[in-house]
Amino acid sequence: MLLELAIADAYGAGFEYGDEMIVNNDLSRYVEHPRFRLIPETYTDDTQMSIAIAEVIVAQVPWTPEVLADSFVKAFKRDPREGYARNFYHFLVGIQDGQEFLTEIRPDSDKSGAAMRAAPIGIYPTAEKVIQATTIQAAITHNTPDGINAAVAAALMSHYFIYRLGAKRKLGQFLEDCVSGEWSGSIPIVQK
Repeated sequence: MLLELAIADAYGAGFEYGDEMIVNNDLSRYVEHPRFRLIPETYTDDTQMSIAIAEVIVAQVPWTPEVLADSFVKAFKRDPREGYARNFYHFLVGIQDGQEFLTEIRPDSDKSGAAMRAAPIGIYPTAEKVIQATTIQAAITHNTPDGINAAVAAALMSHYFIYRLGAKRKLGQFLEDCVSGEWSGSIPIVQK
């Protein structure tokens, strides 16, 4: 799963905040992002934070905000990379551990950053466990109804397909049964 996430993230990074990139999307060559200096074929913060979450899952340590925040900081410190929002990048540069992260963070974002790192949580065996774990991780940075619901939906999507809970066309209904929101229609692309 992480490999597929990293590949999609590296490919999609060129399109973030750059609608004009869609015109050049013919897979014939690398097209430089018009506003950001991105290294071709490298993943972004979304994959790095997904890796941090996967490391907590694999380590089977307590699923707490401090453990998760510490994993976010450790993943960043061992490989500080571009791709984070400017202010969040500088935030991570200036802190040393999960406790400092939790003390200093403003967790009021209603964007989709917590959703972008939630896919590994879908590995948990029940929807209830996925919802619980995702809510805890999302609240660290996106403690708003939209931020949490988007993250829960993203984790439940991977859970749905990992455990083969139904046909693709029934995914929206599954999400609506589990998390607030309208998930059966088309899902708009949102900014982090």
